[in-house]
Amino acid sequence: MLKQPTRIESSIDAEPRIVAFVFESPLFAHEAYLAAMRLQEDGLVTIHDAVFVSRRSRCSASVTETTDPTPAAAAVPSSLVGALVGMLVAGPLGFLIGGVLAGASGALAAKLIDLGIPDRLIVQLRKITQPGQSALALQVDLAGGELGGSELLQELRRFQGAQLVYSQLPPAQAALVQQALHASA
Repeated sequence: MLKQPTRIESSIDAEPRIVAFVFESPLFAHEAYLAAMRLQEDGLVTIHDAVFVSRRSRCSASVTETTDPTPAAAAVPSSLVGALVGMLVAGPLGFLIGGVLAGASGALAAKLIDLGIPDRLIVQLRKITQPGQSALALQVDLAGGELGGSELLQELRRFQGAQLVYSQLPPAQAALVQQALHASA
């Protein structure tokens, strides 16, 4: 039997809100993400970011983020824009200088600015995810700011055994999520 993950402290002072779950397999985590995407299509939630943390064996956990740009990915478009502006302002030499400066600043910005789910939460999820488990963290806005929709809670009931390990939901809403995850099928 898999060890139970340690609970991570919750915070309720942020918008949009972040929730993180631990599932017994990567398949369940991806299924939950697809369910969240379906709820987004129905207008019940808006997903801003998602992070998967999976650990297949005793090795280190793998992390898949959906929105945080890597420094290289941010540098390329910045370089192109900087090169074009530099060429318009200072000719061929401006093309080179503008491209280099803009690329470097784009890469630095991507490294310093943490979009989406904070890296400190991802580090905590890596620590608590046991071999064979997968964690899913979602940064979401709830339609109307409430979780009370029966369709949303019904969707959560499909994932019996998943654990809510982090929540920025108000305590009453977090309790509804816990009840849905542990309700009898």
